[in-house]
Amino acid sequence: MTGTSAAGLLSREFAHRVDAAHFQRFLQRQLDEQKKRDRKEDVAQASDGLDMAVAVLTTAETVHFRADLDRLDTATVAALQDNLERQSYAREQLDDMLDRAYVLPDGRRVFKTEDGMRVFDEYGVEIGPDIIDPDMIADGAPRWEGYDAKKKFLKSLECEQAEILAYQAKLDEARERLDSGKMTREEHDRFREELKAEMPDAVRQQIPELADDPKAAVAASAAKAAELDFSGDVAPSRPAANGFAPG
Repeated sequence: MTGTSAAGLLSREFAHRVDAAHFQRFLQRQLDEQKKRDRKEDVAQASDGLDMAVAVLTTAETVHFRADLDRLDTATVAALQDNLERQSYAREQLDDMLDRAYVLPDGRRVFKTEDGMRVFDEYGVEIGPDIIDPDMIADGAPRWEGYDAKKKFLKSLECEQAEILAYQAKLDEARERLDSGKMTREEHDRFREELKAEMPDAVRQQIPELADDPKAAVAASAAKAAELDFSGDVAPSRPAANGFAPG
């Protein structure tokens, strides 16, 4: 091979290598640019999601949510009043039982069981036969089982009252945030879900379409309507078409 031919081959090989390196750099630039575009799209999507989360409610959404809160407020007030009335009646019954109970010399009131074999005081402490013979208590006196059941019922009403008051506080929290004009859509959705999940049965029974017996709930609501004292921002019930429809 002559010197001229060898030089030509070396020149072509060098050109091929240069082209290959150039093409490789071109591919790398394309890959780098695609990665940048992908990152920008991811950031844009994340930004869109964040914008949706922090976006303040529209006027229409605010009006609808306020209507929901009004409706739940009304049901909560009715449930609380019903609870307090039942507590009052249960206490009257307990007081009547205590008035008719057998009284020990130390002032404790006692009740014998239905089978007439055992005696308990008003606090649930069993009294032995060395202190009182069950036969000393008249058969017509209130029995322990009835008194104990009424005490437990009153305790359940007190627990129910605490649940209603906690729910009312949640409603107040949601209303305060809504009235601030700064409630985000994320907060709106969270409050709605919590208000559905945490609704006490006593409140649920005041909403006809959610009650176990809708007809009975409607009748009870009508009977109590004149007694309810709505105040502040508690408004009359609104139709459920655009309102709160807990599931």
